[in-house]
Amino acid sequence: MTDPDRSSCPLKRRRAVTVERLLDAALATFADLGFHAASVEDICRRGGFTRGAFYSSFSTKDELFMALFRRETAAKMARVETQLAGLETADDPIATVVERCLDTLGQDRQWDRVFLEYTLLATRTPAAAATLAEHTQELFGRLATVIAAAATRAGIELAIPPGDLVRIAVALHDGITLQELPGGPPAEGSLQHQALLLLLRAVAGPSTSRSGTAPTGPNPPHTTEGIL
Repeated sequence: MTDPDRSSCPLKRRRAVTVERLLDAALATFADLGFHAASVEDICRRGGFTRGAFYSSFSTKDELFMALFRRETAAKMARVETQLAGLETADDPIATVVERCLDTLGQDRQWDRVFLEYTLLATRTPAAAATLAEHTQELFGRLATVIAAAATRAGIELAIPPGDLVRIAVALHDGITLQELPGGPPAEGSLQHQALLLLLRAVAGPSTSRSGTAPTGPNPPHTTEGIL
């Protein structure tokens, strides 16, 4: 007798591969044509699928985008967690985390274009706005948890709550990315690097639980204390 669970495994694997290929095709199509202009047919043509294959996995373009959002943010979260591991042993943790995280965030300008355009669409579409806000808040919460844990490991006292730091850092990233996108990838020593470095040096200081006294002023320009 055939085991139903075992016989369904190849089908599940094929479905997972199909979904990944659809997401890859959607990312490239949205980046080239724009979210609004790109049709289901465009995405299927790019990935070599039929409309039936698309609708067997997603009901709408918006549902597809949210799956793409979850995939891209999960990948970035995994990279950020890896980048933060062991950061407390760096000579200058603040400078190190800025360089590492900007390397992570700047790896895919294609996704930056797609995300910024969908965000603009959400300003005119309440349903898209609600869905995007829900997923964004979940992402911010996860980032805040990772930052708080990293700060604790390094013995760092943050001058503002981790959640606020996340919102400010992401706002800096998104705003400067919007300025830089038309000109291509930013050069080394970009404005974004400078802005994030100044932000982190301003809000990170030695933990009072380790030093015994609260910091009395801003961090020195080349302090080795601090972490994202």
